[in-house]
Amino acid sequence: MMRIASSAFYQTAVNTIDNNQNTLAKLQTQMSSSLRMQTAADDPAAAGQVLGIDKSMSDVSQWQSNATALNNSLGLEDNALSAVTTALGQIQTLALQANNATLGASDRQAIAQQMQQQYNVLLQQANTQDSNGRYLFAGTNDGSAPFTQTASGVSYGGNSNLRTLSVGPTSEIAAGDPGDAVFMQMRSGDGAISVGAASGNTGTASLTAAQVTDPTRWDSAAYTLSFSGGQYQVTDSSNTVISSGAYTAGTAIQFRGASVTLSGTPADGDSFSVGGSSTQDLFSGVQNLINLVKSPQTTAAQRAQTQTAMYGALQSLSGAQAQILSVQSGVGAREQSVTATTTQLQARATQLKSVLSSVQDLDFAAATAEFSKTQLTLQAAEQSYVTIQGMSLFNYLK
Repeated sequence: MMRIASSAFYQTAVNTIDNNQNTLAKLQTQMSSSLRMQTAADDPAAAGQVLGIDKSMSDVSQWQSNATALNNSLGLEDNALSAVTTALGQIQTLALQANNATLGASDRQAIAQQMQQQYNVLLQQANTQDSNGRYLFAGTNDGSAPFTQTASGVSYGGNSNLRTLSVGPTSEIAAGDPGDAVFMQMRSGDGAISVGAASGNTGTASLTAAQVTDPTRWDSAAYTLSFSGGQYQVTDSSNTVISSGAYTAGTAIQFRGASVTLSGTPADGDSFSVGGSSTQDLFSGVQNLINLVKSPQTTAAQRAQTQTAMYGALQSLSGAQAQILSVQSGVGAREQSVTATTTQLQARATQLKSVLSSVQDLDFAAATAEFSKTQLTLQAAEQSYVTIQGMSLFNYLK
């Protein structure tokens, strides 16, 4: 026979009560937090999976934050470039109004003042800041205004670097465009050829058209178109005559793949420089145009020189508008990319939340049933303990 001591019964009952109380406490904690796992020991494999999902969710959250910042920055840049395009259009319209021989000096001065106001708009938009005080067109050197007006023109204090933000493990999108690429690299003339009248010209000849008709022959070298006795000749930088003939107003003079058309009558000794387009900043181009409107036009020769300079300046302005629109198009493409990425990130975040929920969230129905079952077991164990504790051999002795 095996003898079982009363203390064994007591200990077993106490252990049963303790186990059920611990189970109830654990279930209560799970139900209050809605989480199945309270510590990694509850399910080590699932805990490792949760850590991985948490890391992925943190990455997605950061990418979503970056996407929001990109949307804000690119939206501001888009608005700024739209304002620049509008200002350039206003300047072009005003310049065409001023290019009228019937206007007096005071009229041109009034138009020049309006053009100056639009110039100020250009400078203001070029120094646009985002909500964090960063300058959009400063590259990565965005702590101070990139464009500064000086006595000699506008200087650029930013850099050429792109400030990018990550929106995925291998995806980065530029938050802005460096100002030197947007505002400081405009081309003179039509972007390929530029013509200027000599300051000493005394005739009435002025430029009406200049273009490259054969890019394979045009070498962008410096040429001089000069006139004498009703004849013209084109010389290169070594003073070698490469083309000559009788001058006829309105008839194109062609050489080396270029075509130049003049109106009016040149005086003997008048000349025009013809060469490849050069790089200039937008602000200088607009300021030159303003200065042209202000310049005196009291003689036919002055008006002719102004006409030639105005033709080239307006061509440059059209090129500048095309450049700004090209940059703006790139901004729009990036905005579309950010929008598409935002949708993908939202879908990814939803997916990760669903996976995380399946791994760590509590099954309330099962937990409630388990809680009720454990409660009944605990009550039974407590009642049994009380009964066992009250039992004695003397209760059965008569």
